[in-house]
Amino acid sequence: MKITSLKIKNFRCFGEIEKQINLSDITTLIGSNSSGKTAALQALQKMFGMTQNERRLVKGDFYVSNEVDINAIKELSLYIEIKIEFPELENEGNDGEYSVPAFFSHFTVDSLDQKPYVRMRLEGNWYSDNTPDGDIQQRLFFINVPDGEEVTEESLLPVSPHQRSKIQMLYVPAIREPIKQLKNASGTILSRILNSISWPEDMNQQIKDEMSSVNDLFNNIEGVDGIKEIIGQHWKKYHSDSRYNEAKLEFNSTTLETILSKIEVQFSPSVESNPYTIDKLGDGLQSLFYLSIVSSLLDVEGKISRDSGAALTILAVEEPENHISPHLLGKVVENLNEISQISNAQVLLTSHSESIIKNISPEDLCHLRIDKSTGSTIVNSIELPSKSADAYTYIKEAIKAYPEVYFAKLVVLGEGDTEEIIIPKLLQVKEISSYDTGISIVPLGGRHVNHMWRLLNQLDIPHITLLDLDLERGGGGWSRIKYVIKELIENGKDRNKLLETDEGILLEDEFNDMHEWEINVTKITSWIEKLESYNVFFSSPIDIDFLMLERFPSEYKETMRIGPRLPDKEEDPDNYRKKVTSSIQATLKNENATGFTYSEEQHELMVWYNSLFLGRGKPSTHIDALAKISDSELIESKRQIIHTFH
Repeated sequence: MKITSLKIKNFRCFGEIEKQINLSDITTLIGSNSSGKTAALQALQKMFGMTQNERRLVKGDFYVSNEVDINAIKELSLYIEIKIEFPELENEGNDGEYSVPAFFSHFTVDSLDQKPYVRMRLEGNWYSDNTPDGDIQQRLFFINVPDGEEVTEESLLPVSPHQRSKIQMLYVPAIREPIKQLKNASGTILSRILNSISWPEDMNQQIKDEMSSVNDLFNNIEGVDGIKEIIGQHWKKYHSDSRYNEAKLEFNSTTLETILSKIEVQFSPSVESNPYTIDKLGDGLQSLFYLSIVSSLLDVEGKISRDSGAALTILAVEEPENHISPHLLGKVVENLNEISQISNAQVLLTSHSESIIKNISPEDLCHLRIDKSTGSTIVNSIELPSKSADAYTYIKEAIKAYPEVYFAKLVVLGEGDTEEIIIPKLLQVKEISSYDTGISIVPLGGRHVNHMWRLLNQLDIPHITLLDLDLERGGGGWSRIKYVIKELIENGKDRNKLLETDEGILLEDEFNDMHEWEINVTKITSWIEKLESYNVFFSSPIDIDFLMLERFPSEYKETMRIGPRLPDKEEDPDNYRKKVTSSIQATLKNENATGFTYSEEQHELMVWYNSLFLGRGKPSTHIDALAKISDSELIESKRQIIHTFH
């Protein structure tokens, strides 16, 4: 069995409008601080926490709008609901041995051809009274009607303690307490592991018999008897009750309980002569061992324990990256993934770590943010293109490679590696830190940018797009402008406003033929300026590489010890023309290209463009050139790219 959805209303930062979080085998909640990630985990803990204290609602659990006077409130309510599905019903074998019987009588279906599922809801009500915390009533019940139907009292049936205990939640908080959890105290992970062992009924007698020889050994040492006698005599002076008037000094534990209470984990080999215990490990190793002991518990309860009792164990881990070296985080996620594949286990994570998130499939991510107007949480799943679409794999791998986009306050979508070098430099000279301001630069090569727009719009993350105009290149010029307009329309922008011209709104046939329009630089420029109001900018006339070369020709030419040999225009006009023509064709990637929209100076720069950017690595060329350009020169140059971020 698996929990496939979690619905929350009026709990903590989840406001008056119900929010739904879709859950998978390993769901990762991401978002900025205080966006509701911990609240979502604790919502589940209120239903399935291991102790009564974990499950008890308190006044602070009830959402209160910023616009409401808290002192005037007399009553508050909340609910937390889950949907449980049973994939084991489709599998042969006994995977459903522990889950199906406990919930069978509460199955519901939407239609005859749909899979059965179970709805379980926790409702809480707070009432103002004469006490500071007020009075809180809570109840856990099954909802025996399908989703979408009205919930009445007749459709509610209470969940028994036995049924509730079939789902257990292990909560690993962001602040680890491994030393506490590795002591055999009530409710700890180690306690659950040791309690799963079927101890012999006469274990205490066996221990007492075996340990008596240890006491005899100590008693035979000279001076021990004297100390024991003195302690006993002094105790009788203070206490004469016959029940406790004999004080004995024992050198061993004679019961299973006392032995287990002193058990601890030791590590070896150690450079120290004394045992190397958990408290001597660094924070990182302590955190790793904490996660390790959680995995051990699930393994023990699944393989060793004769009666685990749990049909589903939810492992909720807050910020698994805490104190752990980044290169180990992949292994941590791998281990958690293995746990999530157990038929009766499910994993929920929260994280701010790019190293964690890049190892999680985007389909398993859930993005949370706070609505500034209401102060409540907004929930968004990560929606990718259809798996049958060419863009699916590309976008999936792109956002896995740049997981920082989920936390960005502004995303700059660029064409390639060049933007990752130039844009941070331009921001730096404008005294803008991409780290402090939360700006992420993501190169996509211009491919499938519409899907990234859809994703960023869905997550409400502001973004700027910088594309190459590629004038006179295949797919460039009017084709590129048409593509952008079309995708903006599909992303919900006003078509009439986008296609409005001085002569009126373009007809459908006119727009469809835009890619075949005759190249007119003035007309293209007017459309470029129009698209800038939609935060889409073009590196014109070709790309950002040519733009930088054109603005700083000497600095870029100096990066080559031996530059291209361009015949003298006056003395060797034929070879000069031949060299320039071949460079134009190579730059514009077309054997028939003439470069008629470019000036003579730009034609000569294409000779250098081929050597600098097509003949060797672009990043190294830009790094060398930018080192030669002063900050003041970058600021003084009235370039289009500076205007973008001005």
